[in-house]
Amino acid sequence: MSLAFSPGQEELRRVVRQFLETRAPESAVREQMATETGFDKQVWRQMSDQLGL
Repeated sequence: MSLAFSPGQEELRRVVRQFLETRAPESAVREQMATETGFDKQVWRQMSDQLGL
């Protein structure tokens, strides 16, 4: 049994990483963690709409 990512999984990983690096840098995530909701609804909405996650 291989525990390595498949090519499709690697592509998904790359796309999500790139998306989050541009739209949710660590500093923004830390700021959101201190809010009542704890996350940025707009970023999650974009992940759903643009990436189908």
